[in-house]
Amino acid sequence: MPTPPRLRDRGGERRRHPPERVTRERVVGKGTRIDAMPEEKIDRLIEEKKIVICAGSGGVGKTTTSAAVGVEAAIRGKRVLVLTIDPARRLANSLGLSEIGNEETPIPAERFEAVGIAPKGELSIMMLDMKRTFDHLIEQFAPNAEVREKIFANDVYQYISGALHGSHEYMAMEKLYEIHARKDYDLLVLDTPPTRHALDFLEAPKRLTDFLEGRVVQWILRPYLAAGRKGFKIFQKGTAKLFGILENVTGVQLLQDVAEFLLSFRDLFDGFKERAEAVDGILRGEETTFLLITSPQRAALAEARFFYKRLVASDMPFGAFIVNRVHPPCANFSEIYMRITDFLTTARENGMPLAHRLPPSISPQCFQTLIEKTLFSFEQSYNLATIDLEMIEELRNFAGREAVVRTVPIFDADVHDIRGLTEINRFIFGEGGESSPSPQVPPAGGSAG
Repeated sequence: MPTPPRLRDRGGERRRHPPERVTRERVVGKGTRIDAMPEEKIDRLIEEKKIVICAGSGGVGKTTTSAAVGVEAAIRGKRVLVLTIDPARRLANSLGLSEIGNEETPIPAERFEAVGIAPKGELSIMMLDMKRTFDHLIEQFAPNAEVREKIFANDVYQYISGALHGSHEYMAMEKLYEIHARKDYDLLVLDTPPTRHALDFLEAPKRLTDFLEGRVVQWILRPYLAAGRKGFKIFQKGTAKLFGILENVTGVQLLQDVAEFLLSFRDLFDGFKERAEAVDGILRGEETTFLLITSPQRAALAEARFFYKRLVASDMPFGAFIVNRVHPPCANFSEIYMRITDFLTTARENGMPLAHRLPPSISPQCFQTLIEKTLFSFEQSYNLATIDLEMIEELRNFAGREAVVRTVPIFDADVHDIRGLTEINRFIFGEGGESSPSPQVPPAGGSAG
């Protein structure tokens, strides 16, 4: 019989030592704010929270999980909006739509009824359009039409509103604030970009405030404010050669464009600063919680732990870890394993049992090979399930036993409809997601580890 491979972790390295037990105090210190959810039930997220932010690394099912949470809340009677700033645009596919845009798009009740579900609430989705959101913000804060049009026509604004790193995340926060303030929905579910960009998302309000109050902005504005445009032109002459080089490199009148943009933007500073502070307050508020979406892969778990530490360091509310694509353990592995190995032992010693029942096209030797390969595949599945459970155990030790960890098994196919999302919710919100005990070690005669 083929010898199964040695047990390896998800990073491909052979495990030599048991996972280190890391206490919560060592990781985040005492006094960390974690939403209390007895018996690892996360129903309270839907019942008590107003904003659920789903974050995690790419490729772990974050967008699908966001859609699933929205579907569950709608079924339970909430008015829900799922907002995505993930440019991959997978949210529409998860809900059976061809595409979504910057407008809030209701999901017809017929899509639920088609799979035998009668939702008590309503579900809508939307994709953030950063440029339109930024334009809307300028229209709201500009003191008059002249200032508004001057900003819109400025090359620097065109760059910031369309491509500048970080502006996407800030506009997501602006849209979140805008919708939250309208109070049209009972629950907002936000699907963020992959983890590192999601950190930009968390820090966007503070970065904007720091930028507006920063020395660079004040340095650029000072000549304008002190001497007016005429004086500033004289100032330019003294550094014309330097900025001429910059102009040749960038293709724009760099300093003048930046200065004119900031000068026009100056009247909006207070409004943007107040808004940024309000958004930061929402992120830290009791109505908000974060779901950290991950998988048993070592790299994905490292991202989740990194984000978790940043959350608690920033005093932001943590809700739960959702571990997707987990290989489920076989509850009666030992019994099945024993039966297969006994069968193969009998075949080797006394000839293949049931040989007389085989069709003429299948020889006893071929049948024995098939059974051996089946056993090998079974052992491989056991190995993957064992590794996944060890990875989840490490996550529990890292965050502390009071942290909620829910597991969702790997599915045969990608989820792309409401029926599939409700199946996911059986594990997130039902009994199916409780972490299972480690499977028993197989008996002597074969090894999974």
